[in-house]
Amino acid sequence: MKTPSTTDAQLLVALQKGLPLVARPFAQIGQDLGLSEEAVLAKVHDLFETGVARRFGAVFDSNSLGYTSTLCAADVPTAELETAVARIVAHTGITHCYEREGTPNLWFTMTAPAAELLQEIDRVSKALGPYPVLNLPALQKFKIEAVFGQGEEANRLDPVVARPLRGRACPRDGTRGPPFEKHDAAASTTPLSEREHTVVRRLQANIEVSPDPFGRVAQELGYDPAELLALLQRWGACGVIRRIGLVLRHRNLGFSANSMCVWPVPADRIAAAGASMARSRHVTHCYERPSFPAFPYNLYAMIHAKSRDEAVGIFQQLGADAGLPDGRMLWSAREFKKASPVFF
Repeated sequence: MKTPSTTDAQLLVALQKGLPLVARPFAQIGQDLGLSEEAVLAKVHDLFETGVARRFGAVFDSNSLGYTSTLCAADVPTAELETAVARIVAHTGITHCYEREGTPNLWFTMTAPAAELLQEIDRVSKALGPYPVLNLPALQKFKIEAVFGQGEEANRLDPVVARPLRGRACPRDGTRGPPFEKHDAAASTTPLSEREHTVVRRLQANIEVSPDPFGRVAQELGYDPAELLALLQRWGACGVIRRIGLVLRHRNLGFSANSMCVWPVPADRIAAAGASMARSRHVTHCYERPSFPAFPYNLYAMIHAKSRDEAVGIFQQLGADAGLPDGRMLWSAREFKKASPVFF
């Protein structure tokens, strides 16, 4: 029999992994865990009231919408860092911006329409002044799963197979299109109508927590509820929507020691090393990125822990499991911005 604490932890994970795309999603989650719809909704409201939940809404695949994201880094003298950040942080394409210990010390993510990304990076680079910006796009994706509070059993579930970033066509009949072996933003774009743009704009914001959240969105947008659910199910099936669920403030859950970990990996070992790291429940994001003489690392894994000692232990174990002795930990020092991408 499940204890209350176990059920509570499982509920937290389920809410992050994504709601079922049905008319009463909280009731469905509750049924799967032996809880009432009222109990699930009460938990969600409590997570917002205590500041643990940041947003309830959709997480979209930017490539499917014609956008591209990249990670950027610059090394800015500490005395000038806050002034430099103030010049760029309002840019709507910058979704995350951090100071990390070590060099480079300024890291940010940029999301923009695919044809405009390099232009936007150039704008930000000019705003930073004399400090060169490294453009570090993802070459392979091994894991994207910002889910916190998973137990040890998560390491044994859903084995990860290393794969290049893929685009999936999203035909209007709901069938899956063939995967693209290499990332191609133009090929992976799913053409949407202006009416569908309104759905993206609404779901990328906060959705009201209610027994029938998608019905309320349908009413706001002038959709028939069944029509909207069918659209969301199709987008979910072909990857336009990664999930609709809770986005948490992980520090408010106690994950205060956060580090981006990087390793230099030979090209013929990158897939195996990335797959090894992606199996860890402590890793939320794992990518291959290009290396540069100024930063000769090409495998990135983001880890979250409740203490520095725990994080160091995770880093060492990840390296040992993948057979990688030479890596670095870039600790998160200050968070200047954390937001969801804004599409259309």
